[in-house]
Amino acid sequence: MRIKKSWVGLISLAAIIVAGCATGAGTVSEESLGLRKTNLYTETSTTGDATNYNKAEAGKSTKFERAFENAPPMIPHNTDGMLPIKIGNNACTGCHMPEVAADMKATPIPASHFASFRPKTAIAADGRITKEGKEVDNTSDFKTVTHKLDTLSSARFNCSQCHAPQSTQEPVVGNTFTPDFSKNGAKRSNLIDVINEGVQ
Repeated sequence: MRIKKSWVGLISLAAIIVAGCATGAGTVSEESLGLRKTNLYTETSTTGDATNYNKAEAGKSTKFERAFENAPPMIPHNTDGMLPIKIGNNACTGCHMPEVAADMKATPIPASHFASFRPKTAIAADGRITKEGKEVDNTSDFKTVTHKLDTLSSARFNCSQCHAPQSTQEPVVGNTFTPDFSKNGAKRSNLIDVINEGVQ
C-alpha cells in the first residue's frame, strides 16, 4: 500500500504536536495571557489603577491631537461641575459655540453638529416607505442626507457621549498608531464635507 507524501507530512506534524504537548513544551499559563498579574480567580487582592484626570482649567490646558481624521477631540481640561450634561444644562456650549469659541480660545463645535443626517421619512398605510420624497424598497440603500440646522442638533447635545476627559496615567499598553491627516485634519473637523465619501 502506498501512502501519499502529503499524508506522510500531515502524520509527521501531528506526531510532533502530540509529543510537544506530552512534554509540556509550549505550555502557556493563564496568568501570562493578560496584563493582570494577580490571582485570576478572586477579586480580593485586585484593584484597578486610580484614574487621575487633568486638573488644568479650561482655557489653560494643552489640547490633545486627534487620534485620527475627524476623531472627536478629547477634553484636555478639568470638567468638575460641568458633568453630567443635561438637555437643559450644557456647560460646554458656553465656550465652544462657534460664535464665542475664538474669544474663549476653545475648539468650536463643528458644522456637523448643526446638521441633521436623518432623512425625512414617511410610512404609508399600505407599508410603502418614502424618504426625502422618493419611494424606496430598501431603506438601507438610501444615501445619507444633510439638513442644515440653525441650532445645535438634538442628537449632538450630549457632548460627553463622544468627548471625554483624559487620564494623566501612562497607558499600560503603548500605542504605535500614527494618524494620517489631511490638511488641517489634526486641528479641525471636515466631517460635514466628507460624510458621503465612498457612498454610491
